[in-house]
Amino acid sequence: MRVTGGVLKGWVIPSKFASHVRPSTDRMRESLFNSLAHQFGIEGKKVLDLFSGSGIVAAEFLSREAELVTSIDIDMKNILQQKLMQKERDLMQWEILKLNIYKFVPQKDQRYDIIFADPPYDIPNIQEFPKMFSDWLTDDGIIIIEHRPQLQFHEAHLLKKEYGSTTCTIFAKQ
Repeated sequence: MRVTGGVLKGWVIPSKFASHVRPSTDRMRESLFNSLAHQFGIEGKKVLDLFSGSGIVAAEFLSREAELVTSIDIDMKNILQQKLMQKERDLMQWEILKLNIYKFVPQKDQRYDIIFADPPYDIPNIQEFPKMFSDWLTDDGIIIIEHRPQLQFHEAHLLKKEYGSTTCTIFAKQ
């Protein structure tokens, strides 16, 4: 796996994350991040990366000069791997937290411009995510959910991009 664009383009990240992790493909990330950069902007944004797994999505946001990326994962192996990546590149604007995402509450005044969620595809309440995380967004913030193509959401979305067996749907603040 490699970072597909930005200042860290070409950085190959180690694949020592937990075996259950399903990292986003290079092709999908490159296409998604090009769309995000052109339609919403990434530079200077505050990003929340839920179910952060391998850390590659956080690395893509950081490579494109996001101001802050907060990654949350429950698996200690993933957290340790992300912290090694952070140290290797001195990425001090990357906050890495070992938490259950349902127990995470942003600091009182903290809001995010972009929330990216790549949960296990069989997670039971994925269709509730747009509403569930909407309060954590800035007024013009977006939520991106990576999921199976056949999954349908109840909320209207801004953009839906399909990449083979993966789809990313982007929602505005509710």
